[in-house]
Amino acid sequence: MSATHALRRRLRALALTAGWIAAGAAEAQTGSGYFRYGDARLSLAHAIAVIEEPSDQAEERRTLVFLSAKPLDAAAVAAAFDAMDAVREQAPAGGYVRLCIAADGSECGLFYSPEGFNSGGYGELALQRNEAVRIAGRWQLAEGDFLGTPYDFDLRFDTPIAPAPGSALPAGGGAPGAAYNAWLDALAKGDVAALRRMGGEDARWRFPEDDAGTVKESLKSLRDGEPLQARIARGRQHGDQAVLWVEGVDRDDIRSRGRVLMRRTAAGWQHAESDLSSVDE
Repeated sequence: MSATHALRRRLRALALTAGWIAAGAAEAQTGSGYFRYGDARLSLAHAIAVIEEPSDQAEERRTLVFLSAKPLDAAAVAAAFDAMDAVREQAPAGGYVRLCIAADGSECGLFYSPEGFNSGGYGELALQRNEAVRIAGRWQLAEGDFLGTPYDFDLRFDTPIAPAPGSALPAGGGAPGAAYNAWLDALAKGDVAALRRMGGEDARWRFPEDDAGTVKESLKSLRDGEPLQARIARGRQHGDQAVLWVEGVDRDDIRSRGRVLMRRTAAGWQHAESDLSSVDE
């Protein structure tokens, strides 16, 4: 092989490698733009998206898009009970911007960290794609003002929607659902011994054996937010964690619905957290 031919092959290989690197970089850079609030400015280069289902009602389903300067772990955010908490735990440099997009494609607010700034109803959102597996669009505001602080943004995103991991649980929620309703029954009866067994790590401080006053306050606060018994529409289990979509009426005849997080330990399925809201009949 001549030296000239060998050089040409090497140049072609280098060109292909450069092309692959450029393509990979373009694919990784799923977000762009900036967010400015007063003197703070965050330049954005990456985006991820996950689905949030506050209840079993399809119209309440929404897509959360997170934009940041550095990549976020989309799988970890999709697996979390609270997506915002999962992003905060990753502590992205410079903060992040969270966009909320409702099931009908309208915006349902944005949040800018680290300034802790919430906004909604301002700027122009245009979606190019709004599918089950991908979302793309642009949300921009040329000039805004919040109590004398100027802000503006240009937020662009084109990213897959990371699916929540796990397998579906049927109506009733299977074993996690049975454990949740058993916990509710113990709560309604004031069975503190059972609540200590089924309440997870929080039960240690909610129901201490040497503080009757704290036990009484814990019973009151938990009863105020939980139904007497729950209708469990469905669930999703991922390893030792399960999310249940529930609805029920509390002791004041107030109907609520939302999600419940259950965790499995050596003692069985235990209540970990509830995210419920009251609803109109």
